[in-house]
Amino acid sequence: MKKLLWWCAWSTYEEDFKDQLKKMGELCEDEDASFAKDLLHYPPQSWCRAYFDTQCKNMMVDNNFTESFNAWILEARYMPIIKMLEEIIIKVMNLLAINEDKIRKWNGDYNPSALMLYNDYRAIAHYCKVEFNGDFGYEITQGDDRHTLDLEHKKCTCRLWQLSGIRCPHAIKAIIYDRGDPKEQIHWYYSKEA
Repeated sequence: MKKLLWWCAWSTYEEDFKDQLKKMGELCEDEDASFAKDLLHYPPQSWCRAYFDTQCKNMMVDNNFTESFNAWILEARYMPIIKMLEEIIIKVMNLLAINEDKIRKWNGDYNPSALMLYNDYRAIAHYCKVEFNGDFGYEITQGDDRHTLDLEHKKCTCRLWQLSGIRCPHAIKAIIYDRGDPKEQIHWYYSKEA
C-alpha cells in the first residue's frame, strides 16, 4: 500500500495520478475501501507532483522544512532576538562556505545529482519511440503511455522536464532523433554558477 501511495505522490501528470489512485482503490477493496477516499480529503495540489507549480525546480515531495530549520537553530532559538539573528547569520554563512567548497570539487559544470538523474532519464529514453509531428513537436511512446513534446516551449505532457529542469526521457529521445545534444539544456538552477 505504501508503494502505491508513493507513486500517487510522485505522479507528474494527472492521467498517471488517476491511474495510481485507481490501482490503490482496487487494492483497498480487499483491505480498507476507504483508504483512497480518505486520501482525497487532502487536496492533491498539496501532495502530488502532478499538480505542483513548475516554477521551482525541486524534485522533493516532502514538507519537513520547518522541523529541519527549527532543529538547525535549536540553540539560537532561546537567545534574545538580535543575538538569535546574528547566530543564524553565522550559521548560514558557514553553510554557504561549506557548500561552495563542495561545488568547487564538482567534475563538471552541473550538480552530480542532476547529472545522475539525467543519465537515468537517458537510459529510459533508449526504450522510447519517437514520431515527428511537425515544427518542434513530437509524439513519444513509452510503454503504454504516449506523450506530446514541444521542444520550442520546453514542455512535455509528462511534466518531468517542467518540474525538474532536466530534460525528461521523451525530450532526450527527441533531441537524439534530431541529432542534437540533450545534455545541453539542463536548467541553470543545477549549475556551479547558481
